[in-house]
Amino acid sequence: MTKENIILELQKGFDEVVTTLQQVDEEAFFRKPESKWSIANNVEHLILSAKPLHIAFRLPMFSLMLFGSPSRQVRSYQELVERYQAKLAAGGTAPAIFVPKANYKNKPTLILNFNNVNLSLIKSLSKWKEKDLDRYLLPHPLLGNVFAREMLYFTIYHTQHHLRAIEKLI
Repeated sequence: MTKENIILELQKGFDEVVTTLQQVDEEAFFRKPESKWSIANNVEHLILSAKPLHIAFRLPMFSLMLFGSPSRQVRSYQELVERYQAKLAAGGTAPAIFVPKANYKNKPTLILNFNNVNLSLIKSLSKWKEKDLDRYLLPHPLLGNVFAREMLYFTIYHTQHHLRAIEKLI
C-alpha cells in the first residue's frame, strides 16, 4: 500500500468512526456493558493509541534509529493483521497506558479530540517520504518493533476493529 493509499484508508476509517459516533445518543455513548468497554472507552482507547504515533511521526528521523535497524522485509497489510490477531488470540491485551481511564464526560469533546489527534497524525505522515516508511522502526506493545508502514497498517486495522466493537454496542 502506498503512502497515499495509507492516508486515504486512515481518513476513511476515522471518518467512519465519527459518522457512527454522531448517530449514537449520549446515554448509549457512555453506557458500559459488563466486562466490556463502552463506546466512549473505545474512542478514548483509539485516542490513546494514536497520540504516541502522531508524536513518533513528528520526531526527527535520526531519533527513530533508537528502535534499531530493520533486518527483514516489510510485511503486507494482511500479514500484519494476521500477526496481530494471533497475538490477541494468545491472550494479548492493551497495556495499561492504552486502557481508557474514562476521563471524558462529554461526547462532543471526545469526538473532537479523536478528530484532532487523527488529523494531526495524517498531517505528520504527509511530510514523510514513501521510502522512509520502510526505513524506520517503531515500537508496538504486542508486535515488537515494526516498520513505520506496518504501524500505519496496524492503525488502519485497529480503527476498524474498534469501529466493529462500537457498532455492536449501538
